[in-house]
Amino acid sequence: MNTLPTVLLLAGGDSTRLWPLSDKHSLIFLGKPLAYYALSQLVRFGFKNIIVVVSERNKSLFELLKSEFPGVVITLVMQEDRRGMAGAVLSAKKYIERNPVLIVGPSDVFEDTLVSDFVNYLPKVQDGMLTGIHLNDYFPGGYLKVLNDKVVSIIEKPEREKRGSNIVRLIFDYFKDTSDFLKILQNTESKNDDIYEKAIGILIGKKANISFLSYTGFWGHVKYPWDVLTLSSYFLSKITNQTIKAREIAKSATIRGPVIIESGSRVLDHAVIIGPTYIGKNCIVGNNTLIRESIIGEGSVVGFASEVARSVVGNNCYFHNNYVGDSVISDHVSMGAMATTANFRLDQKSVSSAVNKQKLDTGKVKLGSIIGQMSKVGVHAALMPGIKIGKNSFISSGAIVESDVPDNSFYKSEINFKLVTNKHSKK
Repeated sequence: MNTLPTVLLLAGGDSTRLWPLSDKHSLIFLGKPLAYYALSQLVRFGFKNIIVVVSERNKSLFELLKSEFPGVVITLVMQEDRRGMAGAVLSAKKYIERNPVLIVGPSDVFEDTLVSDFVNYLPKVQDGMLTGIHLNDYFPGGYLKVLNDKVVSIIEKPEREKRGSNIVRLIFDYFKDTSDFLKILQNTESKNDDIYEKAIGILIGKKANISFLSYTGFWGHVKYPWDVLTLSSYFLSKITNQTIKAREIAKSATIRGPVIIESGSRVLDHAVIIGPTYIGKNCIVGNNTLIRESIIGEGSVVGFASEVARSVVGNNCYFHNNYVGDSVISDHVSMGAMATTANFRLDQKSVSSAVNKQKLDTGKVKLGSIIGQMSKVGVHAALMPGIKIGKNSFISSGAIVESDVPDNSFYKSEINFKLVTNKHSKK
């Protein structure tokens, strides 16, 4: 008999902070969407009943993923209530009421040890359990105060100096019986996006016995577009040897380290691929190219003399004599010859990038560009560090892009020429 609780995956968010990228759960790593990894991890540990709160943009993705896990009941629920996590949970109320439930954020990436520790600790839990990770650096999220392995309070997005704790709350919450929590959640109001956290605080105030599960492994999250690069490094680190299914590997090509090359791909003369690297199906790695520590999506062409370093490239992208460093490139993007993603400030400080008109420190000393799908970059264009280009946009030849470019835009640099007589010419 399966004694594990129902799992509620919260995938109904709108991912607005991820612009110009689309739904975070659809992001592809090593040929699989991020949502696949969350589901497969739970299934490996024996969870058989999974409810997924979805949005219009990712419902079809989860419909497809259901077929990947035979024997597991995966129920999709549209998020009708738009009040953040609280709305997502209440959208699934009829499926989880009075039942033990594990609530998980499927865009977060954890090591298997978190799930195994949870399963082992489960019999000792009285009313519920919250999970946290000790971080010395500030993270703009929720924080837990813990006393004698019990959670005594939750603080949502405190100021850096007012944290009162270094335990960051992870979205891995367990409730033995959701009835009381759902009642509190329905009656809690807030002008901020913290109804869910306030409801937990009220539940704790009513003397609920909430255990604390401490996690010490890798934690990857997708809050901002540059977080994709951190997840990419993690997934690439899981490649431990070479798996070469390519249609053609030139004798003069060099493949070094842990590398996966999927079927139908071609690696031409004098190309160099340094692992960990993943190259999807039906790609072309052109002459004299260098690819290192990157993910290349299906059907993409990394053309002559291009370098792709520590980047994530989507499907059906096209490069020719380009430098793409520490960048995230969506599907169907092309770059003209000599177009470059600058990825390093001359003063060597960490790169800043704007999100919802607010300038943020990315914490990354090297960060190139984030480019939305269907966009094109002209020859000799220079994209400055941290720049984001929206979907279906065009960057003119020779442009120097120093600020974000919205969706459906044409970015053109004004260049003035002056024609003068050549005094040194022979008459």
